[in-house]
Amino acid sequence: MDISVIIPTHNSRELLVPTLQALFAQELRADRYEIIVLDDGSTDRSGEAVRDLASPVRLTYEWRENQGRGAARNAGARLARGPVLLFLDADVRPEAGFLAGHLRHHLAHRRTGVQGRTLQAPESLTTTFMRATNLLPDLTVRRRQGLSPLHVVTRNFSVAAEAFWDAGGFDEAFVGYGWEDIELALRLRQAGVELEYEPEALAYHHHSQRLEDLLPKLRQAGEGAVYFWQKHGRARWLGLFLEIHPLLLPLKWLVYRTTLITPAIEAIRPWAERRAILPVCSECYNHLLWRAYYDGAFAALDASRRAARAHR
Repeated sequence: MDISVIIPTHNSRELLVPTLQALFAQELRADRYEIIVLDDGSTDRSGEAVRDLASPVRLTYEWRENQGRGAARNAGARLARGPVLLFLDADVRPEAGFLAGHLRHHLAHRRTGVQGRTLQAPESLTTTFMRATNLLPDLTVRRRQGLSPLHVVTRNFSVAAEAFWDAGGFDEAFVGYGWEDIELALRLRQAGVELEYEPEALAYHHHSQRLEDLLPKLRQAGEGAVYFWQKHGRARWLGLFLEIHPLLLPLKWLVYRTTLITPAIEAIRPWAERRAILPVCSECYNHLLWRAYYDGAFAALDASRRAARAHR
């Protein structure tokens, strides 16, 4: 057993099954990898779908009460037998050579973390929202060696199991959407783990989302950003990266928490959608998503200040 693939899932049955089938078709010999599906409280009969599959590899399915993605990934990692843990989301479908692309880094280095490449599946761009938010390609420059922890996304990420547990695993206090992967990557780097990027470990994200689906997630991300920043000592660079540093907040409040801009955005959005003017739609969606982010961030900052006053 060389590598354990850990898939947290929550009510993603229709996306999970093709992902598992793509993993079954990998070129790696069947006895060299296993798949662990950690069901984080699904109610869509995902377990039945998994058990009905004829798996050529060791496939473990476990259901637990919903506790969040970080907790689900940790629980899956505890079941793993392989010396390498590969975290893959249920809606991220790997291409041929995916496992081999991750594994060759770990065969060469004992303590490493490998970020695979994830692209949006073209067939998921079925709505104006999806086409507008994926209008431009991802132009982020990622270093093959010495990858920045800020570029780690654990929907397609592998790490030596020993290094993962030495760093403490995922912080399960991140119960909402966002930041638990970058926060883990920071701790891995601090523990001396080399982070690398492997574009040949390619997978496609197949989830087609709506603005209404993402707004509550971005609010959770804003709340999580405050926890993340405070956990790491309110570091200036981290506050700037998360865009919640006190120097930025007056401007963010003006743009996203007053009626200066948002009413105009809400008026323009349906006009642009009817005409499918994607660049304008993209700017409207971007503003509304950031507004949700700051709804969460300002609420969390206010709660933190109230808690500090009560403690004093």
